[in-house]
Amino acid sequence: MKQPRLLAAILFPAAAAVLFSCSSVRSLEIETYNPAAITFPPEIQTVMIVNNAAQQPDNTGHQRKRAGKGVTEMQVSADSTAAVFCLQLGKSIAASPVFYDVRLCEDTLRRDSVFYDKRPFSAHDVQALCDDYGVDALISLDNFVLLTEVDETGFNGYFFEPFLRVTLFGELRALWPGQKEVYTFPFSDSLRWLLPDDSQAANITEADVLYAMRYLSSVTGEKVQVNFVPYWSYDNRWYYTAISSEWKRGAACAAVAKWNEAAGIWETLLSKTGKWNPKARLLSNLALCSEIAGDFEKAVGYAEESYRLFVTNAGEDNDYTKLQKMYLEILKGRAKNDSVLSRQLRESN
Repeated sequence: MKQPRLLAAILFPAAAAVLFSCSSVRSLEIETYNPAAITFPPEIQTVMIVNNAAQQPDNTGHQRKRAGKGVTEMQVSADSTAAVFCLQLGKSIAASPVFYDVRLCEDTLRRDSVFYDKRPFSAHDVQALCDDYGVDALISLDNFVLLTEVDETGFNGYFFEPFLRVTLFGELRALWPGQKEVYTFPFSDSLRWLLPDDSQAANITEADVLYAMRYLSSVTGEKVQVNFVPYWSYDNRWYYTAISSEWKRGAACAAVAKWNEAAGIWETLLSKTGKWNPKARLLSNLALCSEIAGDFEKAVGYAEESYRLFVTNAGEDNDYTKLQKMYLEILKGRAKNDSVLSRQLRESN
């Protein structure tokens, strides 16, 4: 049986926070399941992560800035950082139910030193690698560059803040035999660690920098899974309440995630309500209940009727109207993406 699920949504604007300060609106956080950026053909069951990036030279991309001494180059080995990235990416993809098997190629395929040069696999290379390793597709790391900076001065305009900064740039490709479309995924990430004082910065060694590089490589490897497999995230939502006992009962049920009970209370209130404002808010609440139940078609219907009431009676420039319009657009997008996620999870209708 097909299970209901939640898909990703865009964040509503910061202006909505002003509305949430009102006692009639309650905000909450929901966990959502997002479709990946790419949908692999259903016949692809086994993928392999391949490091196709040349290793960065030790004397490139690493600097230390000292007061009165200017900028000096550091020698830091990037050894194993790409491997750490690929391993974490492979683990993250393997945790998803999309593929039957996920493998990691441990062979070195790039032996040149031109680290900034991307050399994507040809169609012949892809076929040969898939045949040799017995896989259906490749996820190829074609570029991987780390830049580091230890700043012992760290002046931010007001006071000194020594720091260590690491920045990562790279590019991934999804490849399989007979592929018609090229899927390329550039990525970047960074971290900045503040240090207690300049003496701590002076004690930062190459080993410390390497640790930071490996840490960032691992974190980024997990993040980029979103390009290849569905993933979980959190999004903000809201529901309306009022001073009457029945409204409070509905809000109390929603506060402890008893959405069926909340929906029953809100449906009863809706049947008794003649005024447009509480009706619009109740419809929005019921849209949220349907969204959480995974019934996006029903959620869109409720949200459309709520939006129509807000527009007709409050106007398009009203803050609540704008908020409801955004929620309606979110739900329409999620309804559309539901079929995408079904294909990615290889679910039958």
